[in-house]
Amino acid sequence: MTFDEARALFPVLERVAYLNAGSFGPLASPTSEVIADQLRRDVERGRAGKPYVDEMQEARSALRGLIAALLETTPEHVALTSSTTDGCNIVLAGLGLRPDDEVVTTDAEHFGLAGPVFASGATVRVARVQELGPEEAIEAIVAEITARTRLLAVSHVLWSNGVRLDVHALKERTGLPVLVDGAQSVGAVPVDVRALDSTLPTSTRCASRGRGTSRRSRSSPAGATCPEGERCASIPAGSRSRR
Repeated sequence: MTFDEARALFPVLERVAYLNAGSFGPLASPTSEVIADQLRRDVERGRAGKPYVDEMQEARSALRGLIAALLETTPEHVALTSSTTDGCNIVLAGLGLRPDDEVVTTDAEHFGLAGPVFASGATVRVARVQELGPEEAIEAIVAEITARTRLLAVSHVLWSNGVRLDVHALKERTGLPVLVDGAQSVGAVPVDVRALDSTLPTSTRCASRGRGTSRRSRSSPAGATCPEGERCASIPAGSRSRR
């Protein structure tokens, strides 16, 4: 698909230059058609019964497969959640963090990651990266690490300034588990979760997917042993209601 062909899928772009591709991104024609068709079927056939549930499960399985291909992983390593925030909360809750544990994050995180981090019960150390380039930002994050650091929680691409953090280098350099918010990177830049022993909760921000789904991928299956021997919580599937 060419750029012009992709652009043609969004009728609103015939009238305006749409600069918000995030939570309120424009809808593509195929997306609106699928939504309208599903609503019509729900009205006519109801939203219960074994056939309905089976169809829903099949749709989720197909979606997990598509997302797995996008993340360079396999479907069994992908779980759907209702939002990026929920994905982050599940990861943080699974680590059993306490006040004497530390999580290192940055001052440039979206609330979808920052909210769960500050609500985790751990001590949060904040690296000041807002005005820094990619290499300097990594140095600032590493400088906040102490012997009590249990987790690094950062974005792959910072939503406020577009800086792309080398999360692979961060993982290799520190050896710590990394919780990565991929909301601004997945679908825009190559992402290979197999190269990370980390958890990558991402929120679909691509307008071609409408409001999208949230997805979480690990380099090992959901429910497998997490870093430091913890157990990962299972993640319910669902449609996204918020970031």
